[in-house]
Amino acid sequence: MTAALRRPEGLGAAGPYVQHPLHGSGRDWPETNCYVDLWIELLHGRGLVPEAMLGFTLRQDFEGDQFTFFKPPPGDIERLYGLEVLELAVYGGLEAHAVRQAEAGRPVLVEVDAIYLPDTQGTTYGRDHAKTTIGILALDPVTQELDYLHNAGRFRLSGADYAGIFAPALLPPYAEFVKSVASPLSSADLPGAARALLVRHRARAPRRNPVLAFRDALAATAGDLVCRPLSVFHAYAFNTTRQLGANFEMLASHLSWLEARDAGGFAPAAAAAADVSREAKAFQFQLARAFHRRSAEGLALRLDRLAATYDRVFADLDRALDR
Repeated sequence: MTAALRRPEGLGAAGPYVQHPLHGSGRDWPETNCYVDLWIELLHGRGLVPEAMLGFTLRQDFEGDQFTFFKPPPGDIERLYGLEVLELAVYGGLEAHAVRQAEAGRPVLVEVDAIYLPDTQGTTYGRDHAKTTIGILALDPVTQELDYLHNAGRFRLSGADYAGIFAPALLPPYAEFVKSVASPLSSADLPGAARALLVRHRARAPRRNPVLAFRDALAATAGDLVCRPLSVFHAYAFNTTRQLGANFEMLASHLSWLEARDAGGFAPAAAAAADVSREAKAFQFQLARAFHRRSAEGLALRLDRLAATYDRVFADLDRALDR
């Protein structure tokens, strides 16, 4: 085994991996999307606080066909944790560059085919091609082993899966690496900085309620949508109800974290954001039933309550921010 598979700097002591509570089984959405989940575990592994970065969730919008695939802005990550996210040119092949960065203690974030990821056993592993992002922590070209973060955990793969991840492709994958450029903020300074970022993101939040925009778009297409195969439901729900619900569950966690650090006034908005999460999950079940029945009667109108809850989040938040 080469030195490249040493445990990366700043990722804690060896032993069984314990995921962050933001991925706990009791949550509405134990997994959100591959990029946010990856950052939660990457920060957690470095002993940092991922709840602090989640103010950006205020900016989620409905983009006409999907809710924003919410991702932490690189500027926020650098401000809070001293970590810079840079694009990685893989002109010499992904494997060679991943080895070099891993040896320097810099995780490589890269889009790969989930068909080669053992942690997706039962869904895509060995069965279906799907794009997803992993964080490469260490690798060994000799033994063909890879240590990586994906979704809510840390895993290893080897053999044919390793060969699949690094197989030559017509176009190289998009990759980034994470470089430490400054010390993370102290526990005393972190809440204030997070609150300042929250204020900035509030100013960039959608001007129109995106749940109403989703309702109107769904109303125009629901009749045909629910008559399509169930595989369409899974893709549609992931990009609509799951992104909406998971986004607001993360916002609820962020506001609760601020409230617990004497920021004050965020508890009502946190509770409202948690309600958005639960109501989005309930609507996803209603959407699934509509697919099974092949009937969308009254479906879009059921989003009115969720839209009102969304408005309550921002009304309560504005009171907390004295807007």
